[in-house]
Amino acid sequence: MSRLKAHRSDLKATDKQIGGKHYKGKIQPIELIVSHNLDFIDGNIVKYAIRNKKGENLKEKYDKIIHYCELAKELKCGWIYYRWV
Repeated sequence: MSRLKAHRSDLKATDKQIGGKHYKGKIQPIELIVSHNLDFIDGNIVKYAIRNKKGENLKEKYDKIIHYCELAKELKCGWIYYRWV
């Protein structure tokens, strides 16, 4: 039976990213989210606003932000928002 070796890294978790570089910047979104005590929904709004994901067009990016804003209004404020398309 083989044993797994412990993985050790000199990098802090906030200094590395798994799977791309679309969150790399002056501050990691998680640091901003935690420092402002944001909840899941508000944190995702920040995350999508900050990131620059390769291949993601601006319409898709802003649609995701709008969706989380609609979720916040519905779930946190009790408002129901109808979008007429």
